[in-house]
Amino acid sequence: MVTNGIDRVQRSRLAASGLAPLFETVVTSQSCGFAKPDPRILHVALEAIGVAPRHAVYVGDDPATDGAAARAAGVRFVWMDRGQKTRGRRPARRVKSLRELAALLLRRSGPLPGAQSFGMPETSVRARLRTKP
Repeated sequence: MVTNGIDRVQRSRLAASGLAPLFETVVTSQSCGFAKPDPRILHVALEAIGVAPRHAVYVGDDPATDGAAARAAGVRFVWMDRGQKTRGRRPARRVKSLRELAALLLRRSGPLPGAQSFGMPETSVRARLRTKP
């Protein structure tokens, strides 16, 4: 997870949501010294998980800030569209739910290649997303 903000606050929010166990790595702007849209925050996260930018996908809810960071870092961007107002143009890759995101990541064709191109086997993606085959 990559997030702008104070480390202690962001980790508390993640723990309170019950999602903390799903993230092996959490990079906050406070912990690394860079904030989105600076692409260096994504480079810190990618280095921590050992994934090259071309094998990564960044999912964010702000096309301007998150999308700009992803583009500058050489990472594909997927917009989590929760119906909020956006500045500028809408990203081409867009999902409205985590189920849609899982389907997009596991798809073998379309705008994003299958899980294999992200540097991890499909079974690993399914396990991380807790989806059924």
